[in-house]
Amino acid sequence: MSVELISAIAGIVLSLAFEFIPGFEKWYGAQSEQYKRLFMVAALVLVVGGAYGLSCAGLLALFPCTGAGAWLAVQAFIAALVANQSVHLVIKKAE
Repeated sequence: MSVELISAIAGIVLSLAFEFIPGFEKWYGAQSEQYKRLFMVAALVLVVGGAYGLSCAGLLALFPCTGAGAWLAVQAFIAALVANQSVHLVIKKAE
């Protein structure tokens, strides 16, 4: 599996989790649209940044700990963001 695919899956899982996990879904739904977007981007940065950091620490083998690996992490973040927002638009509950 490619890093981009793994990141896209993580973005999809986050989108589904924010919409359907009881309790969390209620809290997230009560936030303003601006805060929701900010929180989702921060969660995606945390996931991809965490994966990159764990790769550099030798605990994961997703990214090489080089400049090229950092660029791959940026590409993975973009893939996660696109997948996340696509799923969000498809499953968004009517207000």
